[in-house]
Amino acid sequence: MARLPDRFDLWVRKARECPDPVRQLDYVLGALVALKEWYCLNTGTEENPQAAETEFEGDRCLIIFSDAGRIAEVLEAAQGQPVTLKASEIITTPVEATSQWILDQKMGLLVNPGPEAVVIPWEQVEAFYLEWRQRGGQQAAGFWIPNLTTEEEDFWQEHGV
Repeated sequence: MARLPDRFDLWVRKARECPDPVRQLDYVLGALVALKEWYCLNTGTEENPQAAETEFEGDRCLIIFSDAGRIAEVLEAAQGQPVTLKASEIITTPVEATSQWILDQKMGLLVNPGPEAVVIPWEQVEAFYLEWRQRGGQQAAGFWIPNLTTEEEDFWQEHGV
C-alpha cells in the first residue's frame, strides 16, 4: 500500500520546485536538519552496529531514512515480500551526532532510497554545514535559507520551521 506523504516528503517536493539544483539540495539538507532523528539500516551486528553505506558517482554515502518505516518499505520493494524488522536492525541517531560523524567521515547522503530518493554529494553537505555553522546554526533551533521568495518563506513558516 502506498504511504501518505509526511512533512519531510512535502519539503522534498517543495525543494524540487526550485530551478537551481544546488538550492534544491540546500532545501533538503535544511529539512533534514529540522528532523530530530535519522534512521539507518544496521548492516552490522547488535553488538557492533554499522550503518548501511553505498557509493554514488565515486562518493561514499550514508544511507539515511527520514523515518523508520521507510526502511521496511525499501526492503519489501527489493525482496518482493513483507519484511518485519527487529529493533536491532534499525539504528536511530540524533541528527546532531550523525551530522558531525558524516562531516568527520567525509560522506555524502542518500536520503530515503526509492523513487523519491535524494542524493547529496559530500561537497554540498560540507558547504551547507560550514555556512550553517558560520551563522550560528543550532540543531533543533530551525534554519534559515537566504533569498527565499515570499511564497517559499510562507511555506516554511506554515510548516512550523
